Amino acid sequence: MKSFNDFYVDKEEEFVIRFQELKERIERLKDKSSHSEMYTSDCEFSEEMMDIRKDLVTIHGEMVLLKNYSSLNFAGLIKILKKYDKRTGGLLRLPFTQFVLRQPFFTTEPLTRLVHECEENLELLFPLKAEVIQSSPSPENPARPPVDCATNALPEASSTLGEETMYIYRSTLAAMRVIKGLQKASSTSNPFSFSSLFSNQDGDGTGAVTAEHSAANSPVSQFCVR
Repeated sequence: MKSFNDFYVDKEEEFVIRFQELKERIERLKDKSSHSEMYTSDCEFSEEMMDIRKDLVTIHGEMVLLKNYSSLNFAGLIKILKKYDKRTGGLLRLPFTQFVLRQPFFTTEPLTRLVHECEENLELLFPLKAEVIQSSPSPENPARPPVDCATNALPEASSTLGEETMYIYRSTLAAMRVIKGLQKASSTSNPFSFSSLFSNQDGDGTGAVTAEHSAANSPVSQFCVR
């Protein structure tokens, strides 16, 4: 239990710091643009925007994976306790489950807020990417490549983003498939089953990621190459 908590808390603190740094980079970029500071080229500004975009997608995927780490560890503990009670005839599962629900690795509300804020930043910044990068056509480069309607990004940008984030994206989707399977309704009603507990958490807007709130079904999935 201690190793679960230590790992989760360390990673959560790391994400808070990294995401704050990303927000500061975004603000600096906005300030630079609003004060009409000149970039050496349109390409330089586009590259800076793309770097921020890639970092946002990456940290979003890592945060989703951490939430699924919480879910998987909880599922493992419940299965161990279920087998223990079945073999011994004890009732350890109920009190231990109540204890686990109060542990840091299962208290994912702050991380959930970070994930949502990250998605909001992606939606805010990049659906209007073409207008943000260049409000009017450049005389030197009047013919710009068409924007991909599925991702609102230039084709070459999507390609670069996909190459560098494909691993984290695939890992996220794999984790989501596992969680979706674990959360299938049980054949017997049990308020302390894995699916019941996470269903209740979702109703409160907290807890680990579920299928309907996953990276695969959230708006942010449009920023990853399928």
